[in-house]
Amino acid sequence: MHDKICNALTPEAKCLWFLCRKFFFTLNVAEKDGESYQCPGYDRCYHHLMYMGRLFMLDTMHRTALTRARMPRALEVYSNTWTHIARTPKGMWGWGYSELGQLGFQSSGFVDPTRLTFPACPKVAKLEASLPPWEKHRVVTGVSLIRARTFIFTPVGTVMAGADAKAFVGTVEDENRHLFHPVAVPAGFVPDHIMHAWNSAVILSMGDRQMISGDNEYGRLGLGHENEMTGFVEPAFRVDRIIAFEFDFNVFLSGRQLLFAGELPFHIARTGLLPEYSEDARCLTATPLRFPEKVKGFHCEDFLLWVTEGRTHLCHYNKQYCVPFEAAFGARLANGDWVDSFRDSTGQWFSVGSVTDGVATMVQCEVPSSQWEIAPVDVDPWTEQ
Repeated sequence: MHDKICNALTPEAKCLWFLCRKFFFTLNVAEKDGESYQCPGYDRCYHHLMYMGRLFMLDTMHRTALTRARMPRALEVYSNTWTHIARTPKGMWGWGYSELGQLGFQSSGFVDPTRLTFPACPKVAKLEASLPPWEKHRVVTGVSLIRARTFIFTPVGTVMAGADAKAFVGTVEDENRHLFHPVAVPAGFVPDHIMHAWNSAVILSMGDRQMISGDNEYGRLGLGHENEMTGFVEPAFRVDRIIAFEFDFNVFLSGRQLLFAGELPFHIARTGLLPEYSEDARCLTATPLRFPEKVKGFHCEDFLLWVTEGRTHLCHYNKQYCVPFEAAFGARLANGDWVDSFRDSTGQWFSVGSVTDGVATMVQCEVPSSQWEIAPVDVDPWTEQ
């Protein structure tokens, strides 16, 4: 990232950083005490730095130096890859990409900081208009921005714009589809918390009450059907966390159970944790995974991993084995073939050397450059109902 920025700057621009000692000292303080964000891409990178509310940004496709953002002082900045939203005393501002309307308007290409408005949300617009010019930030209590979907929390309800909007706000006029709209929830339901997965599964909470919506293909919301969603509904199960989410399924942590919903992949079918379903069968109702013993950790992507007392179990397409310790982190390294690595409780990393009778022989290895955390859980063993 540093090299990309340096290469984007002209020699003259680089010299300016070091002409004044006081300015160089100020830069170092800002980098140490400020907030920064970076998103590297194949042929470009985006970087911004905020210090005392003043935001400086660099998109190497459009600029060759950090530039002060033309907007009021930012109190908070919410970012997801190339889309950004700032909460300021003079309202909400957004910049970056908004092809799917995630900023409340549709635009191709990179957009400079633009004031966000809520013409299709009369309650929010009225609240914002009632606030003094320097206190517009009070209209927003939270923002969730993931994969071109934006949810903004306010004291008078939650509004949404962006991808898959119909599932969250219902059917709207075509000419207004890119605006922010109030989410479709029962009257009086004002969310104070959100669980938002990249595959569009969204759970809103108001105290102990929950509502769910999103893309329901394969029945992955666990509602007993795979119909298209046009608003939030109350699930028949409590969700503490969306612990695994893919295009064709979700796994929900519900109390001391892990509930599966969606199309059953091979690596889960192979484990026998859902004995009543075969590979590619659709589990439309959120159903508990049947672990034979207490589970302490869990991770699921195109493989399944769970941790029990003294062991870590892994199931992939062409292999199933256990590691003789409780892993906290894992990694998969391409070394001619995929090599699985795990970190033990002391922080030491080990890779799988060989597997005999379903138990892996571990070999001490270097810390991998890319790794993922095994989510701690406390799941009870399955007992027949």
